[in-house]
Amino acid sequence: MWGQKPTQGSTVGTHSPLRALSTSKITRNHSCPLGACAVIAYLFTMISIVKTTNAVRLSYLQALLNDAGIRNEVFDGNISALEAGIGAFPRRLMVDDACAFVAERVLRDAGEFYDD
Repeated sequence: MWGQKPTQGSTVGTHSPLRALSTSKITRNHSCPLGACAVIAYLFTMISIVKTTNAVRLSYLQALLNDAGIRNEVFDGNISALEAGIGAFPRRLMVDDACAFVAERVLRDAGEFYDD
């Protein structure tokens, strides 16, 4: 389970935490519905780099990061849809903590590294 150390030949520690956990011998030894353990472990390695209520800006930021090859996710998108567009809840743009420095650099070079 979680307390086990990676066995020889496992892919734990590769670039993609989701791929590493889903193919490692650690997760194969117990049942996990729909790979939820791998998804949870991947999400806990992500950090917020920008918070914004502007959907157009968020789309632009995602395009910048995608062009740089940096995987990103938007958190709190559903709650902002429920608020009826009043802009009370900002959406968070999340990246893998291993890519945070590069993502910050890409957004700083574009003049877009700020919260609004």
